[in-house]
Amino acid sequence: MKFPRGRRAVGLAVVLAAGIAAISRLGPGPTTIAAPHEKDVEYAVEHDGEMYKVVRGAVYRVGPDPGRLTFVEALYDPDFFAENYVVVDGTPNRRDLDTGKLYPTRRHFEEGFEGAESLADLIDPSRGWTALTLQSPLAPNVADYVALRNRILGGRGGFLDNRVEVAPAQAHSGGRSLRCECVAPSPGMICAKASLSTELLHFVKGDDVWFSAWYFAAADGGRPLGLADLESTWIKEYPGMRILIDPSSGALYAELKWADKPAYRQPPGREVAFPVGRWTNVRLHLRLSERPDGRVALWQDGAKLIEAEGPTLPLANAVYNDLEVGVTAHVGRPDVAALFVDDVVISADPIP
Repeated sequence: MKFPRGRRAVGLAVVLAAGIAAISRLGPGPTTIAAPHEKDVEYAVEHDGEMYKVVRGAVYRVGPDPGRLTFVEALYDPDFFAENYVVVDGTPNRRDLDTGKLYPTRRHFEEGFEGAESLADLIDPSRGWTALTLQSPLAPNVADYVALRNRILGGRGGFLDNRVEVAPAQAHSGGRSLRCECVAPSPGMICAKASLSTELLHFVKGDDVWFSAWYFAAADGGRPLGLADLESTWIKEYPGMRILIDPSSGALYAELKWADKPAYRQPPGREVAFPVGRWTNVRLHLRLSERPDGRVALWQDGAKLIEAEGPTLPLANAVYNDLEVGVTAHVGRPDVAALFVDDVVISADPIP
């Protein structure tokens, strides 16, 4: 099974900065195109006093000639769907890049971790999970943690510092949960991670997405920043919606990691802290749109904390194909983040 995974999203500004640096190394004569009609511009953003536009999967800088755009960075492959999916009976099927085998995508997926003794029991397309990420000081780069994942799943090695494993001793329901343990990132790292993910989802503009999971944060000092990410792996840096814990208030909020990263927070002065030492239910509802008419609602233990409108997709043609749960980001605290996860559900329909 080969589903490619690259860097995680850190915002469009980072993509722009990297592309601008690449252009400076190319010397004179960067590629330009005639300025397209505005209806063909997928996204426009100002960064460091310059205007940038996304056209057919690439970022271009506007000017100095108003009739031309200068190429900055390839953001996504505009033919990603045709190259990676086959529609069967109306359902997009993900193509395995190694074997050509097709795996139906899902608009409903749930996991209680029952019947699993190890990661090898979980990470299988028939069950639904496709990868784990153990990004840490001992595996800080993509090549490092991909090699580590392959060694662990191939039975050729064990964990280094971060861990993701089936936990029989702690569960919200049944007899199993997922235990994620994540050390703090070293200087120079954006964040550390200890998470499980599936790339077999398929949600697009106009869809409703419902997510629910139970979490047990073991210690206050070790609460992670991120609990869940819903991402598009087809776009550079994997943009998407995520559920976070504010480091200062300890309260849940939602954020679209794209461009200026619009955040959806609890009312100031009325924040409800995410508890530690007990099981807590987190529920999210999204109406997907790249425009201000998107919707976000977030609950904690049945109490609605956030209801807002705003962008919930990076681009109109983005596909949310990846769900990541566990310690999806650990930053800012020296403590080890220890988190249990159970009864995960994501669906196009409301979750009872």
